[in-house]
Amino acid sequence: MARRIESHLLDGPAGELEALLEPPEHHAPVEACVVCHPHPLYGGTMHNKVVHRIARGLRRRGSVVLRFNFRGVGRSQGEHADGTGEIEDARAALAWLRHRYPNLSYSLAGFSFGSRVILKLGCELMDATRLLAVGFPASS
Repeated sequence: MARRIESHLLDGPAGELEALLEPPEHHAPVEACVVCHPHPLYGGTMHNKVVHRIARGLRRRGSVVLRFNFRGVGRSQGEHADGTGEIEDARAALAWLRHRYPNLSYSLAGFSFGSRVILKLGCELMDATRLLAVGFPASS
C-alpha cells in the first residue's frame, strides 16, 4: 500500500487546527500518536524536519500519527497563547485522534517546545503508553 496522508481541520479551543493524519503503510495501526512541533514564534510547524522524522519513525513501528499546527500557525486559527493554549490544542488533537481510533492505546511525542507541551499534557492525563520528548528545552 502506498503512503497515505489525510489532511484535516480539527475543532480546537481557539478555532480550527490544521492537521495531517498518517496511518502505517503496511498494516493496521497498533497505537495512535500525536506529534507536536517546535515553538510557533520561532518558525515551528508540523512540517519541521525533526517532527516529520519522528512521525516517520512512529509510522514505521506501527503508529497512526497525527501532526498538527498549533493555533496561529499555517491554517490553524487563533494566536499563540504562551504554552497554556497550545496544551489545550494538543488535548483537542488527542481527543480527535482517540475518537477516530477508540480501541488503540496512545502516545504523545514532541520536539523542543512541542516536547514541553506533551510532557505537561501527558503528566496531567497519566494514561499515555509513552511520552517521547525530543530536544526538551532546558529553559522556558
